[in-house]
Amino acid sequence: MSRRSNSDTTDSMELLLDTVCNTFGAVIFISMLVAIMVSRSSSAHSSSKPSVDPALETAQILLEIETARDRVRVLGEQLRQQKLLRERFSTDESLALSQSIQHQTNDSVRFLQQKTAAVAEISATNSQRAGLQHQLQQQQAAFESSAAESKTLRQEMERTLETVGRTARIPQVRRTSKESVVFALDDSRLYRITTAGQTVDDTDCDRNLESGMEVLRPKPGGGVPVATNATSTAISAMTRRFDGLSASRHFVQIFVSRDSFAAFLPVKDTLVDLGLEYEVLITEDDSVELFLGQKTRDSFVQ
Repeated sequence: MSRRSNSDTTDSMELLLDTVCNTFGAVIFISMLVAIMVSRSSSAHSSSKPSVDPALETAQILLEIETARDRVRVLGEQLRQQKLLRERFSTDESLALSQSIQHQTNDSVRFLQQKTAAVAEISATNSQRAGLQHQLQQQQAAFESSAAESKTLRQEMERTLETVGRTARIPQVRRTSKESVVFALDDSRLYRITTAGQTVDDTDCDRNLESGMEVLRPKPGGGVPVATNATSTAISAMTRRFDGLSASRHFVQIFVSRDSFAAFLPVKDTLVDLGLEYEVLITEDDSVELFLGQKTRDSFVQ
């Protein structure tokens, strides 16, 4: 199979060489014919144009012929070298290697195209994922905002319910004939002024004689702290202040300074839990001063 291919290639090269030689021969013949016709035309107009030296014209034609021959020799040598190269490298192994290289090149091109398509698809996927992530972040922000609003509304509702509950637990005001036990709420601290035995509690108050009258004031450092969000320990300490009181015999008369009215709600809740009636008296300033004397008015309790 290889020998037949080589013989076919040799025949083709010989035919090509013959064609090239015939072509240059025809070119030379046409050139000589043109030169003869030009020479005759020049002789017809010899009266008006100077005559051309025949020797010079012949030398020029011979030079063109020699140039054409050189070109033919160069082309023949090139064809011979191409023929040798083809015969040297046109074996079965070289053809198989060439085909293998061609297949690998095609595979590389196909792989590069697939890779480009995959990169484009990944880019599109990343763009879609970025868009979805942005939408998710917006939805998360909207959810957090809704959760915050819901929490705020729930807190407001709890405060409203707590306020309504406290208001609902306040009984109607009524006159009482029970014995009063005096307390004071000043600077958000609860002070016990008198005891269940109707004596002054020197632990929580100071006694001073002013203008012939005995004045009672909360003692600095005395009492127990009261807070709206008091712990169980603070509530227990506040509850112990009402030990010894009987709901059937006593009621709590509590004087509240204007700056401590917010702290009255925990005290009120404790009194309601203990079942004790109470009377609230608001002082005219931010301090509490009490004068010992005879009771001159009726008490109205809740």
